[in-house]
Amino acid sequence: MSAVPQIDLRLLSERVGQFVPRRAQSHGRPAAVLVPILPRKDGLHILFTERSAKLRAHAGQISFPGGKVDPGDNTMRETALREANEEVGLDRSHAKIIGELDDVPTFVTGYVITPIVAIIDLSVAPELRYPWKPSAHEVTRLHELPLEEFLAPDTLRIEERERDGVRFELYWYTVRNTIVWGATARIVRQLLDLALGRPVAPPPWETGKP
Repeated sequence: MSAVPQIDLRLLSERVGQFVPRRAQSHGRPAAVLVPILPRKDGLHILFTERSAKLRAHAGQISFPGGKVDPGDNTMRETALREANEEVGLDRSHAKIIGELDDVPTFVTGYVITPIVAIIDLSVAPELRYPWKPSAHEVTRLHELPLEEFLAPDTLRIEERERDGVRFELYWYTVRNTIVWGATARIVRQLLDLALGRPVAPPPWETGKP
């Protein structure tokens, strides 16, 4: 069995910071998510939310904190930080944004998600455990998953799908009994590609895939 590659925070930060994201705002309504990286003694973790089953969009799914752009948001980064504060109680002064990833259009709901990657300052929390305050209305549960475990064999499943005559790949990660799929999984895949210096696949609107 091959060893799982280790992810270096410095290299991850450099590669994400140097990456020039491709934008697709004309393909749907703008939204932004924060991709929170949690540096711990045992490696990097990543925060996901489990959306409430009561929500109209993406109910029950594993996602990143985020949402649609509000009129008062001047940038996508402001949207991501505001939503992260509202959904999980993140103080924006504890988030160091290191860069952005490719826009990710959602096939069904018609949004275009801009992923904003941030390193969370855990020095403010005892035992390096950030004092999250998840929204009772929007979030059922939080999942802090080791980033390197997404690289383990058999963690990723890729399914070929077809919709309206267009074939596309759907990603599914299963880590510690948590299933991450769809747009969120696509964001994770690109983050891992950058972290390891792998070629970054073209965005879906350039390949005709949703």
